[in-house]
Amino acid sequence: MSASAVAIACGLGAALCFGTGDYLAQRLTHRHGWFAAVCSVQIAAALVLGAVAIAWHGIPSGLSWESVIGVAGVGLVNTLGLVGLYRAFERGKLSLVSPIAGSMGAFSVGFAWLAGTPPPLAVVPGVVAVVVGIVGGSVVVEPPSEHQQGHQQGHQQGHQQGHQPASPAKLGRALGVGWALLSAVGFGWVFFVLGPTSEALGPAWAVFGLRVVAIMTLLIPSVLFARGRVAAGARELRAQSGGRLVLVALLDAGGMLGFAFGTSRGIAPAELAVVAVLTSSFPLVTVALAHVHLRERLDWWQWLGIAAVVAGILWISAWSQMG
Repeated sequence: MSASAVAIACGLGAALCFGTGDYLAQRLTHRHGWFAAVCSVQIAAALVLGAVAIAWHGIPSGLSWESVIGVAGVGLVNTLGLVGLYRAFERGKLSLVSPIAGSMGAFSVGFAWLAGTPPPLAVVPGVVAVVVGIVGGSVVVEPPSEHQQGHQQGHQQGHQQGHQPASPAKLGRALGVGWALLSAVGFGWVFFVLGPTSEALGPAWAVFGLRVVAIMTLLIPSVLFARGRVAAGARELRAQSGGRLVLVALLDAGGMLGFAFGTSRGIAPAELAVVAVLTSSFPLVTVALAHVHLRERLDWWQWLGIAAVVAGILWISAWSQMG
């Protein structure tokens, strides 16, 4: 198989894994809550990644404190991104929050800019498209509800049907967008700084380290202060959604490993761009699944916003790698 074919296969495989995994993970959050979902997925994915890392890189030797501290620091920010992602899945529309969370590439470019490495001018339109798309896709306008109409028609029905300060659905979507933005910022910084750690430890060990930090960060405080509830939630998730959990963990690990393998073989810049572009298209998979299976409906300007975010992601990935 040629190098270009491998790049295409890795990019498409990573996009399918991430897009399908996001769709299935949202079902876990709706059924069991975001905390039980994210912790269970991280533990299962860590088991998979640990086995793959041993088979791929062998047992690491000569680890320095600098490497350990570096993984811990990146892992904390990665955990913040995970919390944002799963909270977004729980509170927002999947077809809206997934493209916003997938805009992490634009934030990686922004962090590089702040660090003194400005992107090529060709990348700027992609960044603008992402920002405009997030703003446009985040605008939610709902028609007046029956409660509000009844309140406007007469005070005699207003006390029974009106006096609702905000629609719960509208508030949930707004919170989902906010959590998705937090996820994009967190993951954008992680991908910006993860390169040296991957080179020092190997891609699989680096990703495994992020999972271990997430597990420790999330579980240790929870076990100390809410041990019974955490254990009960984990048992319920395994009993009721064990198969879905394993599938999400495998997709999570598979997407990360596919991208890591596709970008760590000393390939040419053009082939590297192919992997990045195809991987960044994962929100298209999530939106398609949500639209078909969940019957999620968005307003026309939200579809335009999603299209702008996805177009910006692809533009940034292509030009940042080629430039």
